[in-house]
Amino acid sequence: MKTRDQIYNREGERLLRLITTYHALRFDQVLQLFPKNEDSIKSLITSLIKQGRIYHDKESGLLCDSPQSADSPDYGTIAAFWVLLDFKKAIIYHTCGEFPIKLNFFANDEMYEVAYVSTGQEALVNHVFENMKEEDTRRLLILESESQSDKLTVDGVLAYCLVSPDGTVSYYQKKGVS
Repeated sequence: MKTRDQIYNREGERLLRLITTYHALRFDQVLQLFPKNEDSIKSLITSLIKQGRIYHDKESGLLCDSPQSADSPDYGTIAAFWVLLDFKKAIIYHTCGEFPIKLNFFANDEMYEVAYVSTGQEALVNHVFENMKEEDTRRLLILESESQSDKLTVDGVLAYCLVSPDGTVSYYQKKGVS
Protein backbone atom coordinates (compact mmCIF):
# COMPACT_ATOMS: atom_id res chain seq x y z
CA MET A 1 0.00 0.00 0.00
CA LYS A 2 1.32 3.45 -0.94
CA THR A 3 1.51 6.30 1.53
CA ARG A 4 -0.13 9.65 0.81
CA ASP A 5 3.35 11.12 0.26
CA GLN A 6 4.11 8.50 -2.39
CA ILE A 7 0.79 9.07 -4.14
CA TYR A 8 1.08 12.84 -4.31
CA ASN A 9 4.88 12.94 -4.68
CA ARG A 10 5.25 16.19 -2.71
CA GLU A 11 2.60 17.85 -4.87
CA GLY A 12 0.79 19.01 -1.73
CA GLU A 13 3.78 21.11 -0.71
CA ARG A 14 4.06 22.59 -4.20
CA LEU A 15 0.35 23.32 -4.31
CA LEU A 16 0.30 25.01 -0.89
CA ARG A 17 3.38 27.07 -1.76
CA LEU A 18 1.71 28.17 -4.99
CA ILE A 19 -1.52 29.30 -3.33
CA THR A 20 0.18 31.01 -0.38
CA THR A 21 2.67 32.77 -2.67
CA TYR A 22 0.07 34.24 -5.04
CA HIS A 23 -2.91 34.30 -2.60
CA ALA A 24 -5.55 33.75 -5.31
CA LEU A 25 -5.35 31.91 -8.63
CA ARG A 26 -7.95 30.45 -10.92
CA PHE A 27 -8.60 26.74 -10.49
CA ASP A 28 -7.76 26.09 -14.15
CA GLN A 29 -4.44 27.95 -13.82
CA VAL A 30 -3.40 25.70 -10.96
CA LEU A 31 -4.33 22.58 -12.91
CA GLN A 32 -2.14 23.71 -15.82
CA LEU A 33 0.94 23.52 -13.59
CA PHE A 34 0.21 19.87 -12.85
CA PRO A 35 -0.87 18.50 -16.26
CA LYS A 36 0.48 14.96 -15.87
CA ASN A 37 -1.65 14.05 -12.87
CA GLU A 38 -4.73 16.27 -13.07
CA ASP A 39 -7.07 13.78 -11.37
CA SER A 40 -4.81 13.32 -8.35
CA ILE A 41 -4.31 17.11 -8.10
CA LYS A 42 -8.08 17.65 -8.13
CA SER A 43 -8.34 15.06 -5.36
CA LEU A 44 -5.53 16.77 -3.42
CA ILE A 45 -7.22 20.18 -3.83
CA THR A 46 -10.48 18.73 -2.50
CA SER A 47 -8.62 17.29 0.48
CA LEU A 48 -6.85 20.60 1.24
CA ILE A 49 -10.16 22.47 1.01
CA LYS A 50 -11.77 20.02 3.47
CA GLN A 51 -8.81 20.49 5.84
CA GLY A 52 -9.27 24.27 5.65
CA ARG A 53 -5.74 24.77 4.29
CA ILE A 54 -6.98 26.45 1.09
CA TYR A 55 -10.27 28.07 0.12
CA HIS A 56 -12.23 27.55 -3.11
CA ASP A 57 -14.54 30.36 -4.17
CA LYS A 58 -16.82 28.47 -6.54
CA GLU A 59 -18.50 31.64 -7.79
CA SER A 60 -15.25 33.14 -9.12
CA GLY A 61 -13.45 29.83 -9.68
CA LEU A 62 -10.53 30.95 -7.49
CA LEU A 63 -8.34 28.88 -5.21
CA CYS A 64 -7.20 31.12 -2.38
CA ASP A 65 -5.17 31.08 0.81
CA SER A 66 -8.13 32.63 2.69
CA PRO A 67 -11.71 33.83 2.20
CA GLN A 68 -10.34 37.40 2.39
CA SER A 69 -8.17 36.75 -0.68
CA ALA A 70 -11.28 35.56 -2.51
CA ASP A 71 -13.11 38.77 -1.55
CA SER A 72 -10.43 41.00 -3.09
CA PRO A 73 -8.32 39.01 -5.56
CA ASP A 74 -5.43 40.72 -7.34
CA TYR A 75 -6.47 40.46 -10.97
CA GLY A 76 -3.06 41.78 -12.03
CA THR A 77 -1.41 38.76 -10.42
CA ILE A 78 -3.93 36.43 -12.04
CA ALA A 79 -3.19 38.01 -15.45
CA ALA A 80 0.57 37.75 -14.80
CA PHE A 81 0.14 34.07 -13.98
CA TRP A 82 -1.42 33.51 -17.42
CA VAL A 83 1.78 34.98 -18.91
CA LEU A 84 3.87 32.68 -16.69
CA LEU A 85 1.93 29.66 -17.95
CA ASP A 86 3.01 30.48 -21.51
CA PHE A 87 6.58 29.76 -20.36
CA LYS A 88 5.75 26.76 -18.13
CA LYS A 89 7.88 24.20 -19.98
CA ALA A 90 11.02 26.33 -19.54
CA ILE A 91 10.42 27.66 -16.02
CA ILE A 92 13.05 26.89 -13.43
CA TYR A 93 11.69 29.04 -10.59
CA HIS A 94 8.95 31.64 -10.07
CA THR A 95 7.74 33.84 -7.23
CA CYS A 96 5.68 36.96 -6.59
CA GLY A 97 7.15 40.43 -6.98
CA GLU A 98 6.76 43.91 -5.50
CA PHE A 99 4.76 46.72 -7.12
CA PRO A 100 4.53 47.14 -10.04
CA ILE A 101 6.04 43.72 -10.68
CA LYS A 102 3.50 40.96 -10.08
CA LEU A 103 5.86 38.04 -10.50
CA ASN A 104 9.43 37.08 -11.34
CA PHE A 105 10.57 33.92 -13.03
CA PHE A 106 13.63 32.24 -14.46
CA ALA A 107 13.40 30.39 -17.77
CA ASN A 108 15.98 29.49 -20.41
CA ASP A 109 18.78 31.02 -18.31
CA GLU A 110 17.00 34.40 -18.34
CA MET A 111 15.29 36.37 -15.59
CA TYR A 112 11.85 37.80 -16.38
CA GLU A 113 9.69 40.36 -14.60
CA VAL A 114 5.98 40.51 -15.30
CA ALA A 115 4.33 43.80 -14.36
CA TYR A 116 0.70 44.86 -14.57
CA VAL A 117 -0.14 48.43 -15.58
CA SER A 118 -3.67 49.53 -14.73
CA THR A 119 -5.23 52.28 -16.80
CA GLY A 120 -4.21 55.62 -15.27
CA GLN A 121 -1.09 54.22 -13.56
CA GLU A 122 1.29 54.74 -16.49
CA ALA A 123 3.08 57.78 -14.97
CA LEU A 124 3.46 56.02 -11.63
CA VAL A 125 4.84 52.88 -13.28
CA ASN A 126 7.26 54.98 -15.37
CA HIS A 127 8.49 56.67 -12.20
CA VAL A 128 8.90 53.42 -10.27
CA PHE A 129 10.84 51.73 -13.08
CA GLU A 130 12.97 54.86 -13.56
CA ASN A 131 14.17 54.49 -9.99
CA MET A 132 14.76 50.75 -10.20
CA LYS A 133 18.20 49.42 -10.95
CA GLU A 134 18.10 47.85 -14.41
CA GLU A 135 19.61 44.41 -14.45
CA ASP A 136 19.73 41.78 -17.15
CA THR A 137 16.02 41.30 -16.81
CA ARG A 138 13.48 40.84 -19.54
CA ARG A 139 10.32 42.76 -18.76
CA LEU A 140 6.84 41.79 -19.85
CA LEU A 141 4.25 44.51 -19.20
CA ILE A 142 0.59 43.57 -19.06
CA LEU A 143 -1.67 46.41 -20.16
CA GLU A 144 -5.41 46.84 -20.01
CA SER A 145 -5.39 48.42 -23.48
CA GLU A 146 -2.84 48.64 -26.27
CA SER A 147 -2.98 52.46 -26.22
CA GLN A 148 -1.28 52.51 -22.80
CA SER A 149 2.06 51.59 -24.38
CA ASP A 150 2.32 55.11 -25.86
CA LYS A 151 2.38 56.49 -22.30
CA LEU A 152 5.10 54.14 -21.03
CA THR A 153 8.85 54.82 -21.08
CA VAL A 154 10.04 51.69 -19.27
CA ASP A 155 13.45 50.33 -20.33
CA GLY A 156 14.08 46.64 -20.98
CA VAL A 157 10.56 45.79 -22.17
CA LEU A 158 10.66 42.55 -24.11
CA ALA A 159 6.95 42.75 -24.96
CA TYR A 160 3.65 44.28 -23.99
CA CYS A 161 0.85 41.86 -23.22
CA LEU A 162 -2.91 41.90 -23.32
CA VAL A 163 -4.60 39.11 -21.36
CA SER A 164 -8.17 38.15 -22.20
CA PRO A 165 -10.59 36.91 -19.51
CA ASP A 166 -10.15 33.32 -20.75
CA GLY A 167 -6.37 33.54 -20.21
CA THR A 168 -5.28 34.02 -23.82
CA VAL A 169 -2.18 36.23 -23.92
CA SER A 170 -1.36 38.46 -26.90
CA TYR A 171 2.17 39.84 -27.14
CA TYR A 172 3.30 42.87 -29.11
CA GLN A 173 5.94 45.57 -29.24
CA LYS A 174 5.58 49.33 -29.54
CA LYS A 175 5.52 50.59 -33.08
CA GLY A 176 8.97 51.86 -34.04
CA VAL A 177 10.69 49.50 -31.61
CA SER A 178 12.79 46.70 -33.03
